[in-house]
Amino acid sequence: MIVPLLLALSASGATPPPPTPCAPSLPADRLTGRWVGPFAGAEWTFELKREGTRWSGRYQSSRSPAWHPLEDVSVNGGCATFSLKSEPRLTFVLALGGDGATLAGDLKFAGRATLPFAAKRVS
Repeated sequence: MIVPLLLALSASGATPPPPTPCAPSLPADRLTGRWVGPFAGAEWTFELKREGTRWSGRYQSSRSPAWHPLEDVSVNGGCATFSLKSEPRLTFVLALGGDGATLAGDLKFAGRATLPFAAKRVS
């Protein structure tokens, strides 16, 4: 299942910018909001939300508009890590760009492969 997904991603033609170094000195609240980026031939929307000291989120794709919860959401300064409940497990490790309008970093496939990923803030 990993191979078809990797082929779909590479065939999309989208080349995200190189990962941004993590900037833990940036305020974590700047990650709150809705982010959209291409993945596996679809537009994916991620929503990150802070409730006190706890972070949560949800996601949807242009192919399946139902919202699903993000798992293992962790935010440290300008860095966010979260996973999708999927097989194989997909984990995003992203850093907030200095402009506050982009997230860029790695999309990891169950520790077997890593691809670049980028998203833009929409709210």
